[in-house]
Amino acid sequence: MAKYYIWFVVVVAGMAGAIRLLMPRRFAELQLQRMDKTSPAGSLARSLLFVAVGILFGSLYFTSFGHQTWVAIGAIFSFLSAGEAVLQTQFRGLDALIYQSRLLGILYLGLAAGSYVIASRL
Repeated sequence: MAKYYIWFVVVVAGMAGAIRLLMPRRFAELQLQRMDKTSPAGSLARSLLFVAVGILFGSLYFTSFGHQTWVAIGAIFSFLSAGEAVLQTQFRGLDALIYQSRLLGILYLGLAAGSYVIASRL
């Protein structure tokens, strides 16, 4: 299961990072349109959900699963997604969203590359 989850993160984080870096303005415009339809409370609830999943993965790291890499990758992926939701809630301007798109694109691609290296060693 761990190997499949890591490959899932490679694909999902890679696609998320690539789209944010290749078309940051268009992605930011789409995010802005989506945020106009949702309330800040809904965005905050979504970010809290991602934080809860990150805490769950983080707590699994110290349980019977031991120090397995897929658990750490899951926690990083969840906290990165939570950070994205919080940043988008706090800074809703188009220029800020373009900057966030580029920054998070780099972070998602870094996560995908790191996960790929780990997955290739399993």
